[in-house]
Amino acid sequence: MKTLIATATKHKETDFKSTRLAKSLSNHRENQSIVSYKLQPTYENTYGLCSVYNRYLSKENLKEYDCILFVHDDVHIDSVNFLNCIREQFKNGYDVVGLAGGSKLQIKKPCLWHLLCKPDSLSGVVGHYKNKNDYFQTIFGPVPRDVILLDGLFFAVKTKSIALHNVQFDENIKGFHHYDLKFCLDCHLAGMRLTTAPIQVIHDSPGLTEFTEEFAKSEDYLYNVLLQHANKRK
Repeated sequence: MKTLIATATKHKETDFKSTRLAKSLSNHRENQSIVSYKLQPTYENTYGLCSVYNRYLSKENLKEYDCILFVHDDVHIDSVNFLNCIREQFKNGYDVVGLAGGSKLQIKKPCLWHLLCKPDSLSGVVGHYKNKNDYFQTIFGPVPRDVILLDGLFFAVKTKSIALHNVQFDENIKGFHHYDLKFCLDCHLAGMRLTTAPIQVIHDSPGLTEFTEEFAKSEDYLYNVLLQHANKRK
C-alpha cells in the first residue's frame, strides 16, 4: 500500500524533526518496522486545514497513492504496525479509517465529535501526554466500530474511494476546527464506510481550551449543515 502521510505544521522544515510525529516515524523507520511511505509536511502553515488538506487530495496524488493519512504533528504514533492496520480495514471494505469517533448523531452545541454522537455509539482509545514522558488514555468505546464522525487528529482515506465519490474538504470552513467532522459527514453521505482501528497514539495536546471566534464561526456552519441533514431525513 503506497501511502502519503500529510500534516500541516507551524514549524520550519529545520525544526519539524523535533515534533512528536517526526520522532515517532523516525523510530519506526530505523526499526524497519513498517512499509515505505512518503511524509509530506506543509511547513510554516497559517492557512485553514481544509484548503491545505485539499492540496493533498490532488488528482495526481489520488492516482499515485493508495492511501493518504492526515495526522497532526503533535501526535506520537506508538503502534509500529499502524499502516498494516489501516490496510486491513481497507481490505474489509472501509474507505476512511481513524482512531476515535462515533455514530448516532445528536445535534447540539458545542459541536465536538464526542458530543455530537450518542455515548453508546462512541469508539476509540487516544493517549494524552501529562508531561514530557508520562501519559494517560481516554477510552471512548470498543474498537473497531462503524462510525460516521472521526476525530481529525489521525485518519486515513482510501484514494480510490475519494476519487470515485469526488469528496473534498469543505473550504467554507476556515481555520482549524470542524474540518474533520464535515469531511466525515460528506464521506458518509456519499456512501463511504468509516471505522475506527486499534492503533495506539499519544497526543501532545490538551484539546480545545477556549472557544474562539474562529471556532464559533465554523461551529455555526457545521451546526446548520447538521440541521439541514436532519430535516432531509424527516
